[in-house]
Amino acid sequence: MRRLARTLGILGGSTLLTLGLTQSANAAVGNLHLGQRVITDPARWSCHTGGALNLIVHNYTNSPVVVFDQPACAGNVIGIVGPVSNGFFPRGWSVRVMQ
Repeated sequence: MRRLARTLGILGGSTLLTLGLTQSANAAVGNLHLGQRVITDPARWSCHTGGALNLIVHNYTNSPVVVFDQPACAGNVIGIVGPVSNGFFPRGWSVRVMQ
């Protein structure tokens, strides 16, 4: 009985560690701040619209973000904010999380 309880405890603990501590391969880890909006663990390749003009980006993720001058990540690329970096874009409107 002792041996069975120990085996089940080890299996249960390793399962919890495996499932609970891993991050999704499709998500950037961290927070992305667009003005007053905070996106936690944004999906890679996802697009987020901040607001019309004067976009402030605080990228506290492990992925760079590309800044666009139109909503829905359309228009021209006007900048890139690297991981754990900040940026101010007077004509910025939306961002796409990269790989």
